[in-house]
Amino acid sequence: MENSDLPPAVTQKASPSNCHVTAEAGCDWLAEPEKPLPSDCCGAGRASSSNCHVTAGAGCDWPPEPAKPLPSDCCGGGRVSPSNCHVTAEAGCDWPVEPEKPLPSDCCGGGCVSPSNCHVTAEAGCDWPVEPEKPLPSDCCGGGCVPCVMDIYAEEMRLWHEEYCSLREGKRTAQESRDPHTAGPVLSSDKYTAFRLENIQKLTFDTTSDTYVFRFHIPGDRRLGLAVGQHIILRGSVASRSVTRQYTPISPLDARGHFDVLIKVYQTGVMSRYVRTWQVGDMVEWRGPFGTFTYRANQYHHVVMVAAGTGITPMLQVARCVLGNEEDETLVRLLYACRRYQDILLKDVLDNLAAFWNFSVSYYLSQEDQKNFKPKYGDEIHHGRVDQAVLSAELPPPGSGVLVLICGTRSFNSDMEESLKALGFSQTDIFRF
Repeated sequence: MENSDLPPAVTQKASPSNCHVTAEAGCDWLAEPEKPLPSDCCGAGRASSSNCHVTAGAGCDWPPEPAKPLPSDCCGGGRVSPSNCHVTAEAGCDWPVEPEKPLPSDCCGGGCVSPSNCHVTAEAGCDWPVEPEKPLPSDCCGGGCVPCVMDIYAEEMRLWHEEYCSLREGKRTAQESRDPHTAGPVLSSDKYTAFRLENIQKLTFDTTSDTYVFRFHIPGDRRLGLAVGQHIILRGSVASRSVTRQYTPISPLDARGHFDVLIKVYQTGVMSRYVRTWQVGDMVEWRGPFGTFTYRANQYHHVVMVAAGTGITPMLQVARCVLGNEEDETLVRLLYACRRYQDILLKDVLDNLAAFWNFSVSYYLSQEDQKNFKPKYGDEIHHGRVDQAVLSAELPPPGSGVLVLICGTRSFNSDMEESLKALGFSQTDIFRF
């Protein structure tokens, strides 16, 4: 007979008293852990001590797997870091960036070879010598100047090629091999020497040009080493072009420790652009001396100097040479052509020379207002240009021991030479600087 008082059959867990009920019924035994869902697994296949691993969201304390970089994160450089993973700088890469390849237009075309076999223009950091600019046919006056601008260009090309080859062979450059501190000559006619700019003095200015006297330092309290009437050549670089010009120093030939150069700086002009950048302390390259003029005391009875503008510079050298020798009794006469009275250059120097018994100067002003200017007392002023009539009145007759020196603009020099020949002077009586 079935006993209806017995409880239904259950699966029993055993407590110490062999009795177990649920937590709701007051059980104090630990609940069985909940089994994670398949989506809770990170898929890394790692095993904890209990062989159970779930995601961080489910309480996982295992380090997450690093995120894989996108293909766009790679710089394409093919480099390998210690972890064989490389991305761009924007993504935190500390590997060196590949150098940027220069454009074809960056190359000067000179075939230069730097240590890395890569060469670009000066604007991109090139320190190779710039090829000299070839003068135009119109730059030559055709007067047989020595040296002619074409001769200077040929010599500049020779020096450039020598300097270029020296650099390719790892030797010192031409200017580096010339040190004005050494015991040899201060200047060299075939190598440039750099002199430090010591002072800048502005003399005149107008709407088209300014005139300056630049003083350069000579180390060791030494002389520049020029003879009377000689000049030197300045080299500069403008817009990757090498340019040269000839200048006659105005400092006395026996000056020590410095030399002075007078330069007219125009609003336009290649060399003027270079000179306008000069500042005290700059190093400027010169070479020389040049010039075929020779003079011997009492060689002539009269030396007549016909100058215009900055053409006064070689005349100062000659005048000082004559006047500085007490044994020289040559009479020196200067005819100086300027536009206006204020354009007379080195007026104080000329006034000092006029104190000598055998020197005199006459100023010819072509554009001066005769009513509104006040010349210095004692100045010999003429209004107008120097022409054949002026030369005829001023000069002794040909063949009387007279030498005529000319220096000015190209047209001025040509006009003076033609006028002198028309007056009967031979080429041996004339010297053009």
